[in-house]
Amino acid sequence: MGEHAIALRSRILMGGTALLLSAGLTMSPLALSQAEATPASSKQAEAQAALSSLNAMKTKLADAESNYGAAMVEQAEAQQKMDEAQERIDEANGQISDLQDQLSVRAKNMYKSGATSFLDILLGASTFQAFTTNWDMLNTMNQNDADMVQETKDLREEVQEKKAEYAEQEKVAAEKAQEMETIVKETEALVGEQQAVYDSLSAEAAALVKQEEEAAEAARQQQIQNRPSSNGNNNGNGGGYNEPAYVPSSGNAIVDRARSWVGRAEYVWGACSPGAFDCSGFVSHCLTGGYSRLGSTSTFMNWPRVSDPQPGDVAVNYGHCGIYIGGGQMIHAATEGVGVIQGPVQAGMIYVRY
Repeated sequence: MGEHAIALRSRILMGGTALLLSAGLTMSPLALSQAEATPASSKQAEAQAALSSLNAMKTKLADAESNYGAAMVEQAEAQQKMDEAQERIDEANGQISDLQDQLSVRAKNMYKSGATSFLDILLGASTFQAFTTNWDMLNTMNQNDADMVQETKDLREEVQEKKAEYAEQEKVAAEKAQEMETIVKETEALVGEQQAVYDSLSAEAAALVKQEEEAAEAARQQQIQNRPSSNGNNNGNGGGYNEPAYVPSSGNAIVDRARSWVGRAEYVWGACSPGAFDCSGFVSHCLTGGYSRLGSTSTFMNWPRVSDPQPGDVAVNYGHCGIYIGGGQMIHAATEGVGVIQGPVQAGMIYVRY
């Protein structure tokens, strides 16, 4: 961890934050109540929980990588300061060495014949004033040299203290970087494991959804084949479907449309056609007046949520949905053998607006 040049790595987290479920894992057109959970919906719930855990781990990984990068930067900065301090120490040592060499040469020249040179300078003065002047000059030269040496030594000691401080900072930063690198590697391993769990659950859920949809379509076709072409209850409709009953207008077209089918439409998985609906198909018809599906319960769960529900809003959870008509009541396509009925809004439902 003591390299002088540290290149920070940049990462792109695996896949980004995934959508709630892939297109193959959206709720089946059969929007069952929570009490009637199918193997597919149960497996979807497991996959959703795994996805939430996976996204949390990816967030933790992003944080760990950010911390690791910051620690590497701190270590690099401390190393650079330590190198700069060493350069100043080397420079100070060079200055001291030069001064000491100069003093040595000067001392040799002054005392090459014992004290003769020194005495010659002093005793060669013709006057006492010249003598004292020469004496002061020699003392000043020696003092200046000594001061320069001491100043340079002080600088070296100061820089050495700074170097020790930076070395400690580099050590702490290196330890932190090592710790963050370990966390990153451990989290990467967890993300990989959780990704594999989610992928496996997703594939299982997709297969179950497909099986249930195929079974539902076969059942729906069988129901259509077994339905009489006409009878006394279908108003002569050759297709065997009930026409909506006349309901006095309440001023709310969505509620009126829902009321017109109470007791007159059956529940058929995947259906959105006159007289036959599943819960999300029934809601789609009531909202638009047509027979094209707007989506599933998971689609409705993403619509704007309201805290003051009004008649015509949608009461929904991930398992079921209906048209809210006020007073805690809703009209919905309940289940096979029951059809479209009016009843209380189920516990845990939220209200959304189309």
